[in-house]
Amino acid sequence: MTSLASFRSRFESVFIVAVLANIAACGSAEPAGTGNQPQPPATTTPTSTTPPPAMPPPSMPPPTEPPTTPPSTSDWKTLLTGEWTMPSGTEGYVCVRKTIDEDLFVTVFDAVNPKGTHHTFLSMGDPNGPDGIEPCTAGVNQMQQIFGSGVGSFPLAFPQGVAVNIKKGAQLVLNLHLFNTGLADLSGTSGTRIRTVAASDAPIIAEHLLAGTVRVDLPAAQTTSTTGYCTMSTDAQIFAVTPHMHKLGVYAKIVAERAVGGEAVLYDGPYDFEQQTYVSIAPVAVQKGDRVRVDCTHNNTTAERVTFGESTLQEMCFAGIFRYPSDGSPFMCIR
Repeated sequence: MTSLASFRSRFESVFIVAVLANIAACGSAEPAGTGNQPQPPATTTPTSTTPPPAMPPPSMPPPTEPPTTPPSTSDWKTLLTGEWTMPSGTEGYVCVRKTIDEDLFVTVFDAVNPKGTHHTFLSMGDPNGPDGIEPCTAGVNQMQQIFGSGVGSFPLAFPQGVAVNIKKGAQLVLNLHLFNTGLADLSGTSGTRIRTVAASDAPIIAEHLLAGTVRVDLPAAQTTSTTGYCTMSTDAQIFAVTPHMHKLGVYAKIVAERAVGGEAVLYDGPYDFEQQTYVSIAPVAVQKGDRVRVDCTHNNTTAERVTFGESTLQEMCFAGIFRYPSDGSPFMCIR
């Protein structure tokens, strides 16, 4: 594990290289009919040198009651876990690999996030390393993300008949971002648990995208707005979203910009780093070429410029999006 100072100095280049490696085949193809017309770039705009005003009430659609009832404790299956120890005042990563020996149709995900777990990032793909647990970096992931969690996450249940399909022979990579701000060593077991159904009960396969931007630049002592985009690679229904920023994030808005039906607000409300959870919404139809816009507001209360990075002491502007049907897109969608 590394000290916080050395971690911050080397992280950004590692993560951005990993991000860019996934963009080319991302679920973000140019809209049909646009040819080489440029997409509006992600923007970072200083808006104020004073603390932000009280935020208005959320205007997003009301959450739906999950059609799939969250299971009791006895119904959960542990998908994979990893044990870790972080020395005092350090931040780092541990990766858990597991090859699956049966087809799984997952309708409910839940994160096992003990103290010290900044987030979990669960992805799947072809096996590319031995099963087990080892120190790693933020960029060690498979091409398809199937679940993620932050501090304060709750279980996510999918609509009836919808599931994520983890195929037999696929290798899972659970990337654990760990952060110990305490004065003593910290140990825990982080992971993912699931509820599954028979294949016949889940004819619709869902997938997860990470939308937003890595162009985050926050001047000291200012409130700043940042915008990123994800262009849809297929016609789909969006049924759950979550914003993701770090401790300077204060407000998020996620909007589907649609050619048919106009804008649809998927999320619009205050952001709390300590309460990061998916919001289930009535499915919103999008077409290939439509975009999801991610607006992030950060209040940089520090005396230093803060930029994009995986460290808790840096910042992000992302939104997790669950949609169906899946077209097999890589998870990163930042255009």
